[in-house]
Amino acid sequence: MTLPSTQSSDYIFGKNSVLALLKADPKRVFKVLIAEGHKPDKRIEEIYDEARQNGISIQRIPRLKLNQMINDPDASHQGVVAKVSSKALLSIHELTQTSRENAELKGIHPVILVLDDVTDPRNFGAILRVCDAGGINGVVVGKKKSAGFGPVVAKTASGAEATVDVAVVSNIGQSLDILKEAGFWIVGTANNEKAIPYFEQDYAMPTALVLGSEGKGMGRLIEKKCDFLVKIPMHGVVDSLNVAAAAAVLCFDIKSRGQSK
Repeated sequence: MTLPSTQSSDYIFGKNSVLALLKADPKRVFKVLIAEGHKPDKRIEEIYDEARQNGISIQRIPRLKLNQMINDPDASHQGVVAKVSSKALLSIHELTQTSRENAELKGIHPVILVLDDVTDPRNFGAILRVCDAGGINGVVVGKKKSAGFGPVVAKTASGAEATVDVAVVSNIGQSLDILKEAGFWIVGTANNEKAIPYFEQDYAMPTALVLGSEGKGMGRLIEKKCDFLVKIPMHGVVDSLNVAAAAAVLCFDIKSRGQSK
């Protein structure tokens, strides 16, 4: 089957195009959006079935929002739009394997970034750019509470969206368990008395670095799964950095101090 081309930078639209991509390359599909009030038909039912079988979330949104997303007066989205990535998304198991293989070739330990409820597309795009520049082996994001993919992410990432491996998971906590089973140590970021300054942490090990949401940080259950907690000491008036800036500080520190085995 010939895959439909991406009709805008980060969307596929139209019933047939979305259904074709779901059948041929579902790992590229992040989320399916269907217009509210859209009458069900055979194609819509097939889209629902394919999405469910592949664990892809479906969201109902106002038709006006779909029109604004496509922003093309000559295009007919038929009430169906799929958010897609520029390349295939991975499972957590695939990311674990590829990160280890890529790190092994360089004689270093793998580093994976895990994003817990990072929903701002500019921050997500900036984090992907940091990961590309900092040599991070991949990023884990949730299917529901995450920024997803779109023009803002692509523009902010400046090409890194296509170069950084991304795994999309249903449950961040369960994914941390899988990473632990694969030999990764979980390092969480927190601003509390349990956390040590980031530069005191030893990263000479397979590392999964967890960053929390822009406002609340990591969830309580996610924090409990961490083997270590680190923080970035603040020396001014502000009490924290935004998540993209924190990612830059931490990722480049990990790499600058070496990951050699």
